[in-house]
Amino acid sequence: MINVSNKIIINTLVVFLFGVQFFIYIFNQRPLSNNFIQKKITVENFSSIVLSKSGITKIGSEKLNKIDDDNIYLEGISFLENREYKIYGKNILIKLKEEISNSNKPVKVINSMGTLKANGFENLDYEGIIIFKGEVEFLIDQ
Repeated sequence: MINVSNKIIINTLVVFLFGVQFFIYIFNQRPLSNNFIQKKITVENFSSIVLSKSGITKIGSEKLNKIDDDNIYLEGISFLENREYKIYGKNILIKLKEEISNSNKPVKVINSMGTLKANGFENLDYEGIIIFKGEVEFLIDQ
């Protein structure tokens, strides 16, 4: 009689634990209809080469933040270099699709004619135009 009641209690306990485990499994499932937001990608002490329609550009920064597939933010001391110029500055935003880079922080640009310093810039790379912001100082190489 005691053996039968022990078996009933153990069987009931096992069925109850399986039931609890089943409910935990069901409630921990994520619905497939939810869209998951991608996390921002950040890389420190970054340097790479980017191939665009206008040619090859080397980019680097203390910290690279990928905002989305079309926008990169070079945080801290950063640079852009290609065969025509070298741009050194801070906090540069690069729009990959439009091939535009810009910064509102002081910038130093070196090319074959000399060195230019400005308070900011916007580089329309595909058109070959760099627009400088604020006070501009140009030193000609001799």
